[in-house]
This record gives sequence, structure tokens and C-alpha cells, in this order.
Amino acid sequence: MSGKNSPLVDLPELPDSIDNAVKNLIDKPTQGIGQTLSDVWYLVFGGISQTADKRRMKYAHDLELYKQELSQAISSIPEESLIEPNIQITAQALENSKYCIESEELRKLFVNLISKSADSHYASNAHPSFAEIIKQMSPLDAKILKSFHPEQHFPLVDYVLKDYSNNSFKTLISNVYIPPFSGVDLEQVCTSISSLKRLGIIEIVTDIFLADASLYEPFKETSDYQALSVYAASFRDSKKLETKNYLGYLTPLWENFYEVCVK
Repeated sequence: MSGKNSPLVDLPELPDSIDNAVKNLIDKPTQGIGQTLSDVWYLVFGGISQTADKRRMKYAHDLELYKQELSQAISSIPEESLIEPNIQITAQALENSKYCIESEELRKLFVNLISKSADSHYASNAHPSFAEIIKQMSPLDAKILKSFHPEQHFPLVDYVLKDYSNNSFKTLISNVYIPPFSGVDLEQVCTSISSLKRLGIIEIVTDIFLADASLYEPFKETSDYQALSVYAASFRDSKKLETKNYLGYLTPLWENFYEVCVK
């Protein structure tokens, strides 16, 4: 230690893009929630090291978007509802978000979580575990989660190969779900459904199915089902492709998570 006025911790200089983001965070309206957020932002993003110029430029761009989106979200909170954010939630959210800000879907979830923790109308429903849940989600997980409707059970199926020679079956694809948007791989959607169950967002019940049989008809019209049907036909009459119908539903955790991070 060179002198009594020397700092206890010598923090490295920040890249300009990150330094500007930190400086801007302490401008109004963010200033209204105190110094907490800007301090944690500096600690989380200040030590990031990028080795590739293109990667660094992309990250800096997404970080700037993140800062702008967060500032806009906080500025939209009525002044009478603005409170000091929970440091546990804010710190965890900023720390976890640095691995996810290149995904617009996940970045928006973090923006909502941080801003809602500074809003007295939502703060009580914000939970520290939400930051970890978002961190473990893929962009597709987030997109599917947003597509669910409250208080609604949804159809799920397994694609199974039924062997009539011994009355047995083999599961070929499980947790099949058809989202209300196109352009996604079916097996990736199945993985997302399994992931959302693991995170406690949804629950799956395999021994109950929806009474409306028409809800399961679209599962037999997918390209994956058609391809597997061709495979099953190669066994002639001994084996046949079928669906095992069941359902999924949203958990109480989803309700709070949706209210804070999605809505």
C-alpha cells in the first residue's frame, strides 16, 4: 500500500461502452431508485473481458440496448410507486444476465424482473430465484412460456410405436407440444417443455388427458409424425405409430413469474 489515501481495491478501467452505460444509469430517472443499481451494475459488468473485437462490439451493442431498455422500464414506473430495489434480486439478476443479454427474449425477462423489483405494486411477488430460472432458460423456453394462457391446461403427447405382436410400445418422442408459432424444430420444443417442467414452471400429468379429442388431432399432422409413420409402415401390420395423449398445466410459480418477468 503506497499511502494512506490509496484505494483499498484498484478496479480496472471499463471499456467505453460499459463505462458509458454505468454513467447513464445514474442519470434520471434511474437516480430515483438510489445508487444501488448502478453500483451493482459496475461490479457485475466492469470486469468482463472480451478477446474478439467482433464479439466485443456485439456485446457492447447488446449491453447498450439492455441499459436503454432497463432505463425505459424504470422511467415508466409512477414516481409514487418507485422504491429502492431488493439488492439480492438486483445483484443476482445483473450477474446472471451478463450471460444472456445477447438474447432479446431473455434480456426482456431480466429487464422486467429488475424494474418490477423497484415497483411497489410488484416487488412483493419478485423472488430471488427468478434470476436463476431465467439464466437456465433458452430463448425458445422463454418464447414458449410467454405463449401459455393463464388457467389453461394444454395438450401433450408422446409419439409411440405400438407393437401388436406382443402388445408393447416404444416411445419415440416424448413431451410433444405444438406452440402457437412456426419455424421451430419439434424436438427442440420437446426439450423446452421438459426444461420448463424441471424449472417448476409447468407440471405434466401423463395419466390424464383432455376430454376434447380434437385438441390432439394436430399432433398427427406434423412433419415429424408423418416421417415416423413412414418408418412404422416398414414393419407392415405388426407395428403402428400412435399418440399417447396427456396434458400439462401451469404451476403457481408460473403465475408469479409471469406477473413479474413476462407481463
